[in-house]
Formats: sequence, C-alpha cells, structure tokens
Amino acid sequence: MTAARPNAVSAEPLPGVVWPTTIGYVAIHVACLATLWVGASATDLAVCGGSYLIRMFGLSAGYHRYFAHRAFKTSRVGQFLLALLGTLGVQRGALWWASRHRHHHRYSDTEDDIHSPLHQGFAYSHSGWFLDRRNEATDLARVQDLTKFPELIWLETWNVVPVLAYGSLVWLAFGLSGFVWGFCVSTVLLWHAIHAIGSFGHRFGGYRRFATTDNSRNKWFLGIVLLGEGWHNNHHFYPASARTGYRWWEIDPVYWVLCLLRWAGLVWDVRVPPPRALAATDPHEQAQVRHFERWLMDLRLQLRRILAAAAAPRTLEEAVELHVDDFGARATAEILEDPESLAGSLDALRSSIAAAVAAAGGSRGLSEALDGIIATAVRASVFGSLLRPAGTSATANRLMSQ
Repeated sequence: MTAARPNAVSAEPLPGVVWPTTIGYVAIHVACLATLWVGASATDLAVCGGSYLIRMFGLSAGYHRYFAHRAFKTSRVGQFLLALLGTLGVQRGALWWASRHRHHHRYSDTEDDIHSPLHQGFAYSHSGWFLDRRNEATDLARVQDLTKFPELIWLETWNVVPVLAYGSLVWLAFGLSGFVWGFCVSTVLLWHAIHAIGSFGHRFGGYRRFATTDNSRNKWFLGIVLLGEGWHNNHHFYPASARTGYRWWEIDPVYWVLCLLRWAGLVWDVRVPPPRALAATDPHEQAQVRHFERWLMDLRLQLRRILAAAAAPRTLEEAVELHVDDFGARATAEILEDPESLAGSLDALRSSIAAAVAAAGGSRGLSEALDGIIATAVRASVFGSLLRPAGTSATANRLMSQ
C-alpha cells in the first residue's frame, strides 16, 4: 500500500508500524463494511471471486513459485506480467515479497524467521510482520538475480500505481458495489489467505507427510482457498518445486495452469520433486533428509557468522546464501534418487562460493575460511550417513576425506 524502498538494509530500523501501509490496510478492511449498504448481487459476487482468483494466481504462481523459488522459467515479458499480476494483490512488489520469503525458508521456525508463530506470536506471524517498519525495506542483495531487470525495479518502487489503476478500473466497470466486492472484499480475503500460511500453516492441526525441521503443515482448507499453496509441509520439504500437491486429493490449480502454460510454450523447465520424494514411504529416507536439513541450517549459520566477522558486503552474503539454496535443492533430490552425485554437488558449492568471494573482491583468507567451514561441517556431521548403503562407500569416503 506504499511505494517500496528498494534499497539494501544497512541498519535495523526501530520497531513500529509503517503508517501509510497500516492506514491503507485498516481502511480497506473498514471499507468492506460498505457491503451492508450496497448489498450483494450475483455480479458483485462473481467480480469478487474472479478478482480473487486472478490475483491469487499472480501471488501464488508469480510472487511465490517463480520469484521466490525459481520453480520454473519464462520469458522476460512473461516475468513482467507475473510481477504485474502479483502486484495487484496489494502485497508490495515482487522483489520485496521474494526477499522476505527466501529468508523465511532459510531460517523457518527459528528465531531468525520474521513471521514464525513459534517465536513471534500468532498475531504477529499473521499480519503484524507485514505492517512492521523493520520489514518495510526491500533487501535487493537478497534478490540479485532479479535486480538486473529495470522494469521489475520500477514495479517495486511504484507498486501502488498498478493497484490504484486496478481499483479504478473495477469501479468504472462495475460501479461502487463492484468496487466494494471486487476490490475491497477480495483484497482482504487475499491478505488473510496468504498470511494464514505463515500463522495457521505452521500451527494447529493438519498433517505432516515429511519430517522437515520446521513446523509446516498440510491443510485441505488452505489448499483450496490458496489454489494449492496450503499443502505447506509438502512445499517446505521441496521448496524449489512448482508442484505442491503430491496426492490426487491435494488439489493444486496453480500447478495445473502452469502445465497448460508449459504445453503452450509460455513457461518451461517446470521443476517437480523426484518420484521417491513424492512417494515419501521410506522412514529411513525421511530421517536422512531431516538430518541433512539440520546440517544445512547449521552450515548457513556458520557461514553467516564468518561473513559477518569479516564485514563482508551484503551482496556477497546473499550470493553465498543463493549458492547454498541451489545446493540444498539438488542435494535433497540426490539423497533420495542419486546419492553418488552428492560429492559433485558439494564440490560445485565450494567452487561457486570461492568464485563469489573472488568476484566481490574478497580476500583469499576469507575464501579459505568459508571453504574450511564447509569441510569441517562435512566431517563433523558424518555426511556419509546420508547415503544409502548400497554402492555408495566410495562417495562416502570421498566426502569424509575432504
């Protein structure tokens, strides 16, 4: 509800609310009371439903699966349209959304998670974090893969412009009652549906198919209203997947639409989990993945401490995080499908981090310190235990000797 400040965070702002955003947030809630005055025709309800579905697709397919997790690829025009469609959901710009969500996944349900109900409280994890001044700025260092597109930067800075234009068009096309239902009511529904993932999606009921290190849960109601996003435990197990519903009853309309777009040639490289991950029938494999996730979280924290101690620039910190993200996505699949590839992925991680340090002008000592952290973590974690026993001894020995 306010123009974004797409600048890297250099200092922690003082606690407090973002007043323009908070005033707009409250005002749109209050405007929904006008439904008591304008009534509700069939057209109003249809406009409300259509507006909700279109914008939810923009948030789910665009902001979440594309910008935050890079779960599929599309053209530059397609990328811009996804960003524009997501912007109409009134949740700031795509870069802000992706940067916050990536951080959430890296430190999910730890004290570093900005909206974990386990640490921040239920109300704050639902909506409070969205209005908090400390979370207002867009950390561009966290989305370096997106900042090279000037059109995305423009949308980030002026995200309020498409929102105002959309609201105006709804009013012109459907009158005051259409505006109340098609913009105000549907926007409030969007807000609370998306925010429910951070609150209800990590507390209370549901079911957990995967032994993730966080408290994410699958919930059928959220799966319906969020067009597939409610299968949250599935998503936290394999965040890089464009598919979140793994069973026939776990409906995932966003993924279905992406399949149609892939068939039409508008998107490609649509990532899905390996078959063994979808099955989730082997408790031993689940234990292996959980062990790996804990190891990866600890590795992240150690690398971050080294970079902080060296006063490394934010761009380098985030480059390292992105390489760890990519490694984590590959390694999860490899543990289940191709353990022999783990050593090669680990080598690639170490090489990419060394290259990132060199590109940022970092010292050789810093590069060696980061590499030493990885090597020590591998040895200390008995990394070879992640490998299935059959035919993996050579890979295990290679990992443990590094």
